Amino acid sequence: MVGEIEFYGYSHLQLDRIKAALPVHEGDVIAIQDFPATKEKIMESVRHEVGRKATDIAFTCCDNRTNLMIYIGLPGDSSRSFPYNPSPRASARLPQRILDLYDREMDLTLESVQKQAGEDSSKGYALSAYRPLREIELAIREFAIHHELLIRRVIRSSAEPRQRQVAAHALGYARQSRAQISALVEASHDEDNTVRNNAVRALGVLALSSERVAAWIPAETFVRMLNSGVWQDRNKAGGLLCTLSAVAVLGLLSLLRSEALDSLIEMARWRDPSHASDARMILGRIAGIEEGRLAEIVASGNGGRDY
Repeated sequence: MVGEIEFYGYSHLQLDRIKAALPVHEGDVIAIQDFPATKEKIMESVRHEVGRKATDIAFTCCDNRTNLMIYIGLPGDSSRSFPYNPSPRASARLPQRILDLYDREMDLTLESVQKQAGEDSSKGYALSAYRPLREIELAIREFAIHHELLIRRVIRSSAEPRQRQVAAHALGYARQSRAQISALVEASHDEDNTVRNNAVRALGVLALSSERVAAWIPAETFVRMLNSGVWQDRNKAGGLLCTLSAVAVLGLLSLLRSEALDSLIEMARWRDPSHASDARMILGRIAGIEEGRLAEIVASGNGGRDY
């Protein structure tokens, strides 16, 4: 069942009119096999009302009642293009065993989300409290430690998006270094959505583990990503910037205020706390709210009503 339908990128658009015209509503039941057709209907509805197509339609699992959430990107003034790298053309490849580990991890991640298992990021790479998933993650760590040069070559040069997707994820489990960070930052501009998603998630985990490592990450790249028309870009950039803005990166709050304020406000208004809390924390820091008080406000779930 559809739990929440949320929007972003709607600055200077008539959002109420767009909402009223949607062919799908909260409470509707949509079968998985009908997702592509439903996305096309939403795309056509936005095109009819705005004259331009939606920038993205993301179906994501799940709200606190295990219902589907839909995020619709609109082509308003708060949506801006994000620069992508040229398409790689080399034939570098990873061994099949790491591709299989990645596929197994993705399957187990959904199980972990449904079980609401926690995650430890203190080592600079994600380790789930869900034992079957944790075992796969440790196996990926072992591979990454011994094959980092291959992983970096694949992430930068492979013509196959799937190869780069797995490489971006695996690189987050390698030894912490400036070369690791540099390759992940470069991958955050990949033309493939999943490569970018995996790279920025890895950077977010690394930043959480150490202020020293966080200082190696060029925050301005991800401020621009907050204005992307792709939901995954905004979601992952918000998480990373929430961490970076907590460690007093010089000039970051001023840059966020000047370059991404509208986008942050849109994200803070989302009802699901797991997707809105990063933007709420960032906005609170921009406003100068004391960190302890800000954490209480955001944890209460009431912050979104004030934006």
